[in-house]
Amino acid sequence: DQLVEIIKVLGTPTREQIREMNPNYTEFKFPQIKSHPWQKVFRARTPAEAIDLVSRLLEYTPSSRISPLQACAHNFFDELREPNTRLPNGRALPPLFNFTETELNIQPSLNSVLLPRHSANVEAGGGVSEGGAGGSQGSSDATTNMTPDSTNSA
Repeated sequence: DQLVEIIKVLGTPTREQIREMNPNYTEFKFPQIKSHPWQKVFRARTPAEAIDLVSRLLEYTPSSRISPLQACAHNFFDELREPNTRLPNGRALPPLFNFTETELNIQPSLNSVLLPRHSANVEAGGGVSEGGAGGSQGSSDATTNMTPDSTNSA
């Protein structure tokens, strides 16, 4: 059972956590299991940032859980925001910063992290521009945010 596997890692949720997740399950009896330390769940060489991100995503209490945009802004992904980061095969990264205006308006305080300065030079056709959000649909153009020498490497 998937819930039992989650409980094996996170431990048994408290009655309050159960109520916040689903008020209809407050009388359900879960096995009493202590949480398993994240450092024991992952291999020893797992970056601390990865463990931190997972622990913030896998939170019983919905209001305590990291939001999707907060997850995108998490420092685990900082390397993807570096201007010279490439794929392991040497190719340029696909478009990662083509957030829509709606997405950028969800939590504007994250925009300075979500949109690295080098991503401000997006080609015409939507996506993010120097001033923030560009076209309201974002950009699905495969060449967006790619350097000129990488546009044919898809």
